[in-house]
Amino acid sequence: MPPEVWLYDRESLERLLWPATEDGDYARRYLVPFLQNGPQTYIHNVQTTPLVLRVGDTILPLTATEYHPNNSYVCSPYNHYVTYGTEELRTLDNPPVEAILRLLYRPIGWYLRRYDFDRVLYVNNWLLSTNLYPALRQEEIKAALAFLVREFPDRAIICRSVDGYRNSALQQTVLGQGARLVFSRQVYYQEVQRAEVQKKGDYQRDLKLLQKTPYRVVEGDDLRGAAQVRRIVELYNDLYLRKYSYHNPQFTEAFISLALEQRLLTIKALEREGRLDAVLGYVARNGVITAPLFGYDTALPQSLGLYRLLTALTSLEALTHQRLVHFSAGVGGFKRLRGALPTIEYNALYDRHLPATRRRPWTLLKAISDRVAVPLAQKYGF
Repeated sequence: MPPEVWLYDRESLERLLWPATEDGDYARRYLVPFLQNGPQTYIHNVQTTPLVLRVGDTILPLTATEYHPNNSYVCSPYNHYVTYGTEELRTLDNPPVEAILRLLYRPIGWYLRRYDFDRVLYVNNWLLSTNLYPALRQEEIKAALAFLVREFPDRAIICRSVDGYRNSALQQTVLGQGARLVFSRQVYYQEVQRAEVQKKGDYQRDLKLLQKTPYRVVEGDDLRGAAQVRRIVELYNDLYLRKYSYHNPQFTEAFISLALEQRLLTIKALEREGRLDAVLGYVARNGVITAPLFGYDTALPQSLGLYRLLTALTSLEALTHQRLVHFSAGVGGFKRLRGALPTIEYNALYDRHLPATRRRPWTLLKAISDRVAVPLAQKYGF
């Protein structure tokens, strides 16, 4: 018998019976504030409507989006593929190729906007750079997809952060239901328990740096003061916004306070002489950890090795708790030297219920991604 499926919005949230499980309790602590106060209270650059889906005893956050020019890529496929995608071209370090691709992006962007490309429903979207999935059964996936097609007949339905390395069962199930895999990015996994990873020279050097560093690791109650919260936001912004892109999630001080109070992230910071200079915050689910909160003072000398220290801390957390590290995307060479393996991550797209005019933009994007984006990602490691 297929599991029952229920949908809740802000008005009906009080009727939701949260599963008496660790994941269910985490979802309650995370999602209730987002629905009650609005997602922009916690992530400044998200324009979307949060919803909650209960499938049997599994909770999945949903986000229903319309086009907005300042949306983050975590809830906007247009920003992901066009706005942010255009910025990423600079990482190619190949001006002729970059110029050709920029010319290609202009008509594609116009075409995608014209046919409501951003009218989507994201499934299991925690509005973070990487969405970790619970251990979903095949029956739950099928029941959820059938329900969402009925409830949202005018929206493309998308599961972000799907890859064959860790989500192969989910990937194969949605493909069997008629979904398509559209390239998202190349990501990296580190199985830190493996002997060949622990023997890597760069991994060993990072551990020695962590042992000798004058920095002290602080966490929990030591980070809850207003000054510490403000500093954590500054450190994340230094790296992920100012150095990389303002299309990344723009966390607010309210989000950091909520994450600390409700243990939504395990947050650790590096302190020296009373000053926080680096921070990471990770989430763990279904045997994997990933750190959507990651940053350091980029004005300090590179010789301090702050990025290396944060990476080593993440690996040690995974080793201690016997988990896999999802290192997200970017700086592929750095991650490979520490034993991380690349895999292509996809947006699993279901749009068979939409008219042909709405499906064609995705068909075009998939064709371009398969022929251009995937080979470039594999070659340049971004």
